[in-house]
Amino acid sequence: MGNNVEWDWKIDHKISLFNWNLKEIWQYKDLLMRFVRRDLIANYQQTILGPFWILLQPILTTITYYIIFGRIAKISTEGIPPLLFYLPGIITWSYFSDCLNSTMYTFLQNSTLFSKAYFPRLIVPLSNVVSHTVRMLVQLTLFIVIYVVYVLINHSAHISPAIILLPFVLVLTAAFALGTGLLISVITARYRDLDYALQFILRLFMFATPVIYPASIVPAQLKTLFWLNPLTPAIETFRTAFFSTNNLEIQPLLIATLLTIIILIAGMAFFKKLETKLMDII
Repeated sequence: MGNNVEWDWKIDHKISLFNWNLKEIWQYKDLLMRFVRRDLIANYQQTILGPFWILLQPILTTITYYIIFGRIAKISTEGIPPLLFYLPGIITWSYFSDCLNSTMYTFLQNSTLFSKAYFPRLIVPLSNVVSHTVRMLVQLTLFIVIYVVYVLINHSAHISPAIILLPFVLVLTAAFALGTGLLISVITARYRDLDYALQFILRLFMFATPVIYPASIVPAQLKTLFWLNPLTPAIETFRTAFFSTNNLEIQPLLIATLLTIIILIAGMAFFKKLETKLMDII
């Protein structure tokens, strides 16, 4: 057989860190959409309320936050109605948390599937992000409806030019979750007891993110570290877009973008590098 034969795919023990073969992922786009459809259907089968949980979850969470942090702890919402203050943080955090949790268990939850058939393993975490994006868009629609009702009642809108950055910050959130989740998926596949520590850290990380409080109340000595969290400029930009109470923080958003790109590249590189070896471990 001649050396000039082109193979559709080949198995090689040497895998480059940056050989992601994104063209192959595009070839399996139909499989990706099937996984998305499976996730959306499976999550609400045998439930009483079905997909209505997508809307009910942020509403119940907002009411809880309002009672605990608004009425009892009396944390400032900077003059923004509590419902409209908490929802951007809840939507953004839930989107990040859902994408991260589903991605970080890629190998553990799909080991049987990975061992039976070949397809680009990145298809699974990407399908998780896409399915959670669909849920997030439904919740975002809920927020917009509530905001429109608020504007009609108060006859005043506070939309700022930052609203054009809203799609960008949502993509930034997804990229941050995907990159972090890919890195963690490699670690948890090897060391499964780290799951407990990671879940605890994730809960603490929520309080380091301005979900229930504005960035303005953070002490000056902690602001640098606070703004290094990519979710901080994402949530603050979200709020500024609809309530121009603060100036848009461009520099932290640029830094968050750079950090997210680095994390995403690192996550994809190590995921692709170790995806074959990890199958022998799990």
